[in-house]
Amino acid sequence: MTDRCQLNLRLDGRRDLLETIKDVAAAEGLSVNAWVVRTLEQATNHAIAAPTTQPQTQVSEISDIEPVLDKLLDTKLDTLLAAKLAGIEERLGKLSA
Repeated sequence: MTDRCQLNLRLDGRRDLLETIKDVAAAEGLSVNAWVVRTLEQATNHAIAAPTTQPQTQVSEISDIEPVLDKLLDTKLDTLLAAKLAGIEERLGKLSA
């Protein structure tokens, strides 16, 4: 039996972020949970790989994850949006032909 760990994430006032995460996860064929876990793993691996010049407190480590997650999400959204727009342009081209 696996050890179950749970993280409850509140996105107060950020329904837009929740909806975006749902859309991106679905587009990648993942559940929201699987996508968030993978994204957190990537962010923490990135943070661990980045050299630090001084020890950080727990609070600064947590705050350091937010920009990494924002950058990852922006990149994923840019890719997803480009693909969606290309699909729309292709469909519009077929309709006007």
